[in-house]
Amino acid sequence: MKIISVKVVNDFPKRMIKVFIFCLNLFAFQKDSSGIRADDFRSVLTNYKQLLVDIRENKTMPSEARERFQQMMFILKKSFPQAYYDSSAVEIVFPLRGFDFRAIGGKGTGYRPNGFDLFDNAKKGSHPAHDIFMRDKNQDSKDDRLNDYVDVLSVSNGLVIATENNWQKGSEYRGGNYVWIYDTDNGGLWYYAHQRQIFVKTGQYIKAGQRIAQVGRTGFNAAMPRSDTHLHLSFLRIDDEGNPFPVNTYFWLKNAQNFLNPRIAIDLEPLAYKKMEVKPKSYAQKITFSNIGLK
Repeated sequence: MKIISVKVVNDFPKRMIKVFIFCLNLFAFQKDSSGIRADDFRSVLTNYKQLLVDIRENKTMPSEARERFQQMMFILKKSFPQAYYDSSAVEIVFPLRGFDFRAIGGKGTGYRPNGFDLFDNAKKGSHPAHDIFMRDKNQDSKDDRLNDYVDVLSVSNGLVIATENNWQKGSEYRGGNYVWIYDTDNGGLWYYAHQRQIFVKTGQYIKAGQRIAQVGRTGFNAAMPRSDTHLHLSFLRIDDEGNPFPVNTYFWLKNAQNFLNPRIAIDLEPLAYKKMEVKPKSYAQKITFSNIGLK
């Protein structure tokens, strides 16, 4: 048998390595005997955004939408059996580079989960999220202290399962440009809304602290002059039946690792803080045959 060796040189494109690793993941799924196939996994990446569109445009009944959602969550849970939810043990990165929890609107009081229903577009009024604000008096989506756009960072390791990057001004869709990420450490879904620009794609594996977007003013309400520029962030815990439940992440955000910028910190409430270096779990550890395989 002829053995072919591949030498990886220093200038080998990183994107090619990522493509190779992704192909290994799909191969692992195909070899798995749990019943979750590569096609099942790809179906989530293809169909989750379509489900969101169908709910938004009232093209599906809430009961049907819930069933479709549950099927996708079952596949993700089986695909990442190492993900385990323990609210007291969640460790995250603060989602805005240069900021910390003091930028959260209302010191966390903006979180209102009552009435939340992911599957019924007719239900309004809930806000199961935290809005994290920057200073942008002229509403150009640049922070006034930095005269630059603000990076949105992934709070955890995860898999991007849906993005929107083509929101048009005047559209009534409220989320604007958004990112949905399945948390492969803790399970559950992170939702980042109102972005100016998205830098990740569906199917991409993300490390905690990695840039995924820039804060913007997209979305029907977020684009209004009355709205201050902010990131809308929410987390949905997924139970054993695949049902979503919003979680108040304020204390996770309060204890999150951050990249605090002194030019921003000087305008925040003068509380004591400690800079922390983000050391996300190994990317390679996340994507190997041993832990991507299903049991």
